[in-house]
Amino acid sequence: MPRCDYWEEWNYEESRKSEFLASVGGSIAIVFPAVAVTAETQGAPGDRPVVRVGPERAVGGVTREERLDRQAQLHELLMGEMPADFETAPIRVVLNQQDRDLLAEPPQNGKAPLRIGVVKAVAGVEVVRGQAFKRGVVEETEDGGFVWATKVTSPEAQAIRVHFRNFSLPDNAEMYFFSLEGQVDGPYTGRGRNGDGDFWTRSISSESGVILLRFIGEATEADKRRISFVVSDVGHINGRPPSPVEKSHDTWPCFDNVACLIDANCGNAGPAEAAKDAVARMEWIAGCCINTCTGGLLADTDGSSQIPLFLTANHCVNKSISNMEFWFNYTTDSCNGTCPDGRITGGTAPPSDVVGFTSLAAGRTGDFSLGQLNQAPPAGAVFLGWTNSPIAFTNGAGLWRISNANWGPQVFSEHAVDTGAGTCRQWPRGERIYSEDIQGATMGGSSGSPVVNSAGEVVGQLSGCCGFNCGDECDAGSNSTVDGALAFYFDEVSSILDPQGGGGCTGDPECDDGDACNAAETCVGGACQAGTPPPCQNGDGCCPDGCDSGNDDDCAAGGCINPGGLPAGSPCVDDVDCCNDKCKGPRGGKTCK
Repeated sequence: MPRCDYWEEWNYEESRKSEFLASVGGSIAIVFPAVAVTAETQGAPGDRPVVRVGPERAVGGVTREERLDRQAQLHELLMGEMPADFETAPIRVVLNQQDRDLLAEPPQNGKAPLRIGVVKAVAGVEVVRGQAFKRGVVEETEDGGFVWATKVTSPEAQAIRVHFRNFSLPDNAEMYFFSLEGQVDGPYTGRGRNGDGDFWTRSISSESGVILLRFIGEATEADKRRISFVVSDVGHINGRPPSPVEKSHDTWPCFDNVACLIDANCGNAGPAEAAKDAVARMEWIAGCCINTCTGGLLADTDGSSQIPLFLTANHCVNKSISNMEFWFNYTTDSCNGTCPDGRITGGTAPPSDVVGFTSLAAGRTGDFSLGQLNQAPPAGAVFLGWTNSPIAFTNGAGLWRISNANWGPQVFSEHAVDTGAGTCRQWPRGERIYSEDIQGATMGGSSGSPVVNSAGEVVGQLSGCCGFNCGDECDAGSNSTVDGALAFYFDEVSSILDPQGGGGCTGDPECDDGDACNAAETCVGGACQAGTPPPCQNGDGCCPDGCDSGNDDDCAAGGCINPGGLPAGSPCVDDVDCCNDKCKGPRGGKTCK
């Protein structure tokens, strides 16, 4: 999440902070029904039904292991076909001072994504209608075909990408982009990835790569005249720009992350546990620069299909971008363990799982962007559940998230809605959710990450920081974390997330939210209806405050005074032993009353 000092936009008419009123925490078991939806009418704008959708596990898909295996086989093949002296006259791009200044600009809190790279134009690397190759080396093959290869290098880059224009290949011809260390992207055939002759390769984690063209079988003169392409740009990716603020605390082991970040692999993420398989690190090219944010997959109410809907922030992206890359499950190998990226640790970095984003709806108010991935997510991915139930004015309500902070591995954070926090001028409460960091934090790159409630349902996505010291991500006392509120902009996305309207149920089982304390939900006329909760029963776990002593009187009184205390009638020694703080009777025979 890009952060800067927003003290000048603080609204002094609101009190700074109120005491955190409700305790939050613990863990929750995440269950994956095919689709679970409830609809209730309870205080939503315009008395619209409150829709609650459960998570879904992706059906099918390719595992990362399968993709890595295919990549290894391709790499072995391409290395065996590479012409000698392929490094002759390489394509070389070098950063100048203007480029370095672009990378050094501080992030714009809630206004622009974190910048991690620049685009450098390339001249003189083109083949038009079979003209001779001006760069690289050509070798004939035994089957009458040929291979052509050239090296691309950008010193100091942690990763690079290549932009092709006017791309057109005949049948039996294919292009690849790969690193000597093991990463491979391709083949590109015909008119390229987008079918229009204009596309970017995936990034490879190296400062150098190889472009290789293979023509399989005998290549006639007519075939050669059908070969056209231009290498027009190289993307130089160089990591996080220097922080503009001096920090007194140590940094996290990966990517210069601040010390208050919590590795997502360190313990149970509670209601956000499922988000570990739903959240992806995003990386894309826009104009001069390369940016990063976080987003996550969302389920819809149509249980008969799985559309890869993806939610992020509007200030990250608000239009379709064919070159956007997505890395799912981008994590360390263990709690505070090895970073996943070969750019830092060496070895072969994981390839991006998906390329391409098609925008479906976006808005500056609510800071939301909802789109669809151009490819299926990897095997095992989760489509997160969500609800349009408002939470921005529920003080103390717990919030949890997983994000790819600072262009790095997944981190976990926990927050609590803070209705006493001052607001920034252009981010009114209700449209935005203001919360206090309880544990963990976010950084640039976290923007767009979904935030979930205690049921694991998405209720918004990260906008930025509002406070007096946003340059220090660990200063929870001076800063609020701000999310765009799904409840606020739901009408703009309801036709996408809830295409059938009202939850779209076909039977009672789809409406069960798994909560035994709010009665059985039923499907009526295609919409889920809430049931009437029964009186609390002994031992059913439904007492207020989540404290059930096994005594109905305790429930009626509003919960236990001493959570975990003994129920009425139990032998006791002192008042603190009892749920209702009453231990009465003769010495040696006291019982809880």
